Amino acid sequence: MINSFNAQSLANNVNTSVLDIIGIASNVRTGTNPPFTYNDFITMYPQFGPDANGKTVIPQEIVQMYIDLANACILEARWHAYWKVAMGWFIAHFLTLYVQGTADPSSGAAGVLKAGESRGLITSKSVGDVSISKDYSFLANDLDGWAAWKLTTFGQQLATIGKIVGKGGMYVY
Repeated sequence: MINSFNAQSLANNVNTSVLDIIGIASNVRTGTNPPFTYNDFITMYPQFGPDANGKTVIPQEIVQMYIDLANACILEARWHAYWKVAMGWFIAHFLTLYVQGTADPSSGAAGVLKAGESRGLITSKSVGDVSISKDYSFLANDLDGWAAWKLTTFGQQLATIGKIVGKGGMYVY
């Protein structure tokens, strides 16, 4: 279904307006998503939910914040059957980055800065006299592409399917 018209109904409908045709040809999708809740997400990815003792690593309010962000970015009208899994990948990606960036509140400014550092790929390491090198070029060279989505397996999955889902031209009128 494309903007409440499919190709057959468009072909059979002599009353289709020029704006409807332009809207369909534009490849811009609009619409609202069905509900996607905290419980929907935790069912998909229980590792982000409470443990056996009911304790969570990530507060539910933070998870909900990323659910709301995903709902604004991942439209069912574009993703169709992939929508629910795309929502999960999007949220899990950002929650993983969130956890990587958290610091113990008592760690001071240095701890907060360390937690917020970008993480490059380790390209070399040594054991004697401890040395490590990180490569950030995969991000810098790909800012026009999927850049930070490559930092988690969830983001990589989203980018892989997103490239397929987003195919097609776009016409802006």
